[in-house]
Amino acid sequence: MSLFGSTSLNLSNLSFGISKLGQHRADINQSLERLSTGKQINRASDDPSGLVASNKLHATKLSIDRRLTSFQRESTFLGAQEGALSVLSDLVIQLQPLTVEAANTGALTPEEQQLKSDEAQSIITAINHIHNTSTFQGNNLLTGFSAADIGSVFVEETDPETGEQVMVEKSLTDLPLLLETDPKAAQELADQAVSIIAGRRGAIGNRLNAIESETNTLLSELTNTEDALSLIEDADYAKETANLVRSQILEQATIQTMQIQRQQVESMLGLLTQSSSAISATAPVSNKL
Repeated sequence: MSLFGSTSLNLSNLSFGISKLGQHRADINQSLERLSTGKQINRASDDPSGLVASNKLHATKLSIDRRLTSFQRESTFLGAQEGALSVLSDLVIQLQPLTVEAANTGALTPEEQQLKSDEAQSIITAINHIHNTSTFQGNNLLTGFSAADIGSVFVEETDPETGEQVMVEKSLTDLPLLLETDPKAAQELADQAVSIIAGRRGAIGNRLNAIESETNTLLSELTNTEDALSLIEDADYAKETANLVRSQILEQATIQTMQIQRQQVESMLGLLTQSSSAISATAPVSNKL
């Protein structure tokens, strides 16, 4: 191979080395970026299809998080409501023996009957107080569970205007008076109140169990979504560290190779220069006439 051919080949190798050096440095920068951010996708160009999948998984994760938050709030509200209903339940249960005792009119003196009515009124007042003061984040916990709402019966009364017998609806609020006038209706009201409150507490229990089951399902789905995101997004530190070391070694090897090739090119150019000078010095000088 001629001196010119060798020089041309080395220049070509030098150009190729510059290209490879740029590639190695790009690989180093990419590994450093992934190690510093902990993510293998830091821009769309890193993995376009992976970025699309990642965005979809993030949307799914956000939806799951919102549903879990909603369930948590509902569970907290229902737990507070069940606690308030438990207090009401204890109160209305206290009404039941009063209605049974009031029904035994022959065993009670008028004074004892009045005491039973007063005790019942005290319980009704406590029920309404609990109803009015039980709140959660500004909302009433016991809407629909005042003494006027939990239970109703129809009793026959005389219309004061017409003197006719009419059916009048009575609520738990009227129970103290009914203990004296209609103990059977009073007992029915007390039983209804106990049943209504127990029914609502049972419904709350069922809903809380359903929420727990749905929450567990969502938590499992969330774990799977986060695992899928991790596979797509998270950098493999061991792999990236190995890539970084490899790229750094290749960078150094390329630099050394380029230095050798540059020295060879410089040496060959020097030889070409010397040869050109020698040829010029030995060339015959034309005589001018």
